[in-house]
Amino acid sequence: MASYGVLTLMIVSSLCVFVQGRYSHVACQVVENKWCTVQRLRITARTDVRGLVFPDDRYEKIRIGQYYDFVNTDSTIVIFSGELFYRMRRVRYLQMNGVRMVGLDMPDTVIELDVADNWLSRVYIDPDKSYTLRKLIMRNNLLTSINGFNYLNMLEELDLSENMLHTVNFDVFSFMPYIRLINLARNRIFSTTAGNGVISLGFLEQANLAENMLTKLDVGVWLFPSLTTLNLTGNPIRRLSLSSQQSFPRLKQVLL
Repeated sequence: MASYGVLTLMIVSSLCVFVQGRYSHVACQVVENKWCTVQRLRITARTDVRGLVFPDDRYEKIRIGQYYDFVNTDSTIVIFSGELFYRMRRVRYLQMNGVRMVGLDMPDTVIELDVADNWLSRVYIDPDKSYTLRKLIMRNNLLTSINGFNYLNMLEELDLSENMLHTVNFDVFSFMPYIRLINLARNRIFSTTAGNGVISLGFLEQANLAENMLTKLDVGVWLFPSLTTLNLTGNPIRRLSLSSQQSFPRLKQVLL
């Protein structure tokens, strides 16, 4: 978190400027390290985005929500719609933490998306779009399903910890050939499956399933040649079979 001493390095501007009545220009409250922080934005319905104009094309990084301790950046974005994203379509790195979001239309041109600490239970991923997302943080939300996540086939890092998932089919991840980190800790997962086929994730290095409700882990059809760490702490595991050296040749640490 930035301190008061670095305020001289920041550019502070007003919340929004109203021009010609119908358009409201959203401005950066703080600009630091090329991140534009937007303050006190209120979007409670899809129609609220009409007339909004976001910062110009200088900013590929936008942060909305409470981030700095020394300034009120509190915002509300109940639904992050495709129409809202269209108004910031030049953005490639987007953070929206603690903005009371319940619904999300997944943006297709963002590289890194952080929507942690919201109330997300509905995520729409368009099967007809090509997503460029590499890193997705959805920690501390209300997700009960990851159906449709298979269309995020460029993902390298996925954090779905602290949600409400009960079952996870690793078939979803088989559509993510570049995935390196999967964090499913602190959900309510009692079952993980691999469908009917072999799940091969050549780049997966870390899988975190800590603090769930797993009593067993059947991994006979999982081929994770790069996996080094498997975290299963806090689960009532009664049966664990990781005997296949071919499936996990680099596995160094299994945390129970």
